[in-house]
Amino acid sequence: MTVKQALTFSWNYGLAKHLVLRRAIACLSVSALAFTCSLAALATTMADADNFLLENKYKEAEESYRDLLDEDETGDAYAGLAVSLAKQSWPAKILEAEKILRQAKQKFSDNPNVIAAAGYVSFIHSKTVASPAKRDLYLEASDNFCRKATKANPDILIAQQTLGLVKMAQDDTESAIEPLKKAVAIAENPVNLTLLAQAQLKVDPKDKEAAPLVDKALQLKSDYYPAHLQKAIILTNDGKHEEAFLELKGIPHQYRTPDYHQVEGDIYRKQGDGPAALACWREAIRLEPHNPEAYKRLAEYYAMRGDGELAISELHSALEILPNDMPLRARLAELALRQDKLDVAETEYRTILASQPDDPSALLGLSRVYFRKARKEGQYPPGWQQLMDQLQTVVTEQNVQGKVFKSGAKDLQENMELNEGEKALAQNRFREARQHFSQVINSHRDDPYNLLTLGEQAYNDGDLKSAEQAYTYAKEIPEVQSRAEQGLSKIVTQRNEAARQTKLGDATRQIPEVAVDHYKQALIADPQYPNAYYGLFTLFGRAKKPDSEQADKAINYALAFLEASDESNPQRKEVEMDLDKLKKRVDKGKGKK
Repeated sequence: MTVKQALTFSWNYGLAKHLVLRRAIACLSVSALAFTCSLAALATTMADADNFLLENKYKEAEESYRDLLDEDETGDAYAGLAVSLAKQSWPAKILEAEKILRQAKQKFSDNPNVIAAAGYVSFIHSKTVASPAKRDLYLEASDNFCRKATKANPDILIAQQTLGLVKMAQDDTESAIEPLKKAVAIAENPVNLTLLAQAQLKVDPKDKEAAPLVDKALQLKSDYYPAHLQKAIILTNDGKHEEAFLELKGIPHQYRTPDYHQVEGDIYRKQGDGPAALACWREAIRLEPHNPEAYKRLAEYYAMRGDGELAISELHSALEILPNDMPLRARLAELALRQDKLDVAETEYRTILASQPDDPSALLGLSRVYFRKARKEGQYPPGWQQLMDQLQTVVTEQNVQGKVFKSGAKDLQENMELNEGEKALAQNRFREARQHFSQVINSHRDDPYNLLTLGEQAYNDGDLKSAEQAYTYAKEIPEVQSRAEQGLSKIVTQRNEAARQTKLGDATRQIPEVAVDHYKQALIADPQYPNAYYGLFTLFGRAKKPDSEQADKAINYALAFLEASDESNPQRKEVEMDLDKLKKRVDKGKGKK
């Protein structure tokens, strides 16, 4: 923390002379030079206290600031003492820090250092409360205090640092980067360098700027263990898991925080040891039940393993800690949608829209729920058209104003692609749907979590070719290879069932009602199975005297066959010719009427 000015004692000349006289009488052996040196030491106490704080020597800083309270004419010693107490993270110390700040507020209410200290203490207090609502209030208060302090003086280190910490606690890591960069500019010390690297890695695990920041932090202080933890994250993100473990295991036991166990679990997961990863994440939760990150890890792992219900449950646990975290709700809604839990997805999207009525991603997500329901139920839910009109208005207006892509641009674009894909599926435009799905899948071909959930979504949507693409990519990633193989096996099973039902339909064409039922059973197994559409088309289209309803069905089945079949399918030319004749016959019949 930077204090506004170094301490300068306003020693009264007479008092100083009196002290010198008493010391001379009490101990004649003390030289005048020695006493002059002790006065100089006192005169630099504020600077020493600041340095203790910057060097993370919180107990020494506390003692130094306490000695200065009686002579504090600015409030800086009060601010320093409050921060040094809060940094020690003991409940009694935090309560004392709040008491010190109440005293400071009465005397120095306009001192930006006191305001910044209040922001930091509020942040620390937010970590000690069990109630999510109270936690959010403390975080909001912390943010307000620190913004007020930086407005008065942007060079207050603890204020910039705390702003970054608050944003990370609110799961808004992108917004944490700017204040943490300012903190590094003010003081390039191990704490600030490591916090900035941590934020950058949360936003982008492959961030190229993070490694130099961590290396510099370790050069400044080789035993700064939070930097070693970030170093382990960087190594494992680069695929150097053994080196990451060596880095991690070098951290002494007394410094193994919940974050340590979380990172340890991440490394185990990337090495394919799921049970060990689960044990580590659960230990992180045991040590810090109010940290949502471990719950997110569990949710991601369960989703990759195919346990959608467990994944959703863990995200619900995270939301109990962060009930106002709308990005987390959006993540839960997206997972539920991909797992075909439409009621869960709809509830979460509606919760987001209740507080953010014009949120384009939530509007888009809810529209995707409606498209999925339309495929299942054969009609759109009430309010679908109004929703689409609102979405179009919001996207157009915010895009013009440059707001839509202010944050989450990639996620929004992907959701728009998936939305268009599901809309195309609902209308049997299979090729167009596959293009949309393929674009999103290709953008995640190295991301195991998204590949598996996208594969699951495409499978639930009945687009087995897109699901096959996602699972095929995932199969090349060791940590999810077995799960991807299970997905591919499910696809083979569905296709085999579609082929079996189609053969039964072909064998029972003399009894049209039975044949139609078999063909439709084939399409339940694989909604894009071309031979089933061919069977239905020929059954209805080649009837001796097809009525208008049969003709319309035949045309729809022919169009679906052309969408589902490959260009090399030998039956395409036959269907195209028969379709043309059938359309002319239908048009002629309508003309007679």
